[in-house]
Amino acid sequence: MLSIRIVHLIFTFAIGLFAGLLYTFEQGVIPTLATLNATEYVRIEQGLIRALDAFPTGVIVVANLAMWLPLYPLVRLWSKRHTAYWRLTALGWVLFFFGVGVFTIVLNVPINNAVLGWDPAAPPADWAQAREAWNQLNAIRTPINYVSFGLLIWAAFMAGEASA
Repeated sequence: MLSIRIVHLIFTFAIGLFAGLLYTFEQGVIPTLATLNATEYVRIEQGLIRALDAFPTGVIVVANLAMWLPLYPLVRLWSKRHTAYWRLTALGWVLFFFGVGVFTIVLNVPINNAVLGWDPAAPPADWAQAREAWNQLNAIRTPINYVSFGLLIWAAFMAGEASA
């Protein structure tokens, strides 16, 4: 059970880091980006995307830990799937995997990739619509991430019952 607790701690921390990142974007980055003109926005947004995707410390590493590590206790404790620990962990994982991970890959990343291709000196005419679409998507995945994080913290308190 020690290995499950350690892995649970690692993926819960990773999901918490992601929640903190999304919180920071909602509370500080997005409002600040909204004050920029097109050229400034494209330049700053491209810098943010490149910095956050940098390997090995980028968001991709943290997101992968958060998306795949929860499978370890879920598979290992399959026979205990009736316990609150297993169910809370499964629900937290499903919410994060699909509501944040897949959601981001399918919806936010294509916008990021488009922005990376823009010329800051000549942004496309619809640059503000792309910014607004990304912000709306972020406003959906952020609370999903919070709920997932909360469920995994709650599950950690229930871990003892899964070992019984």
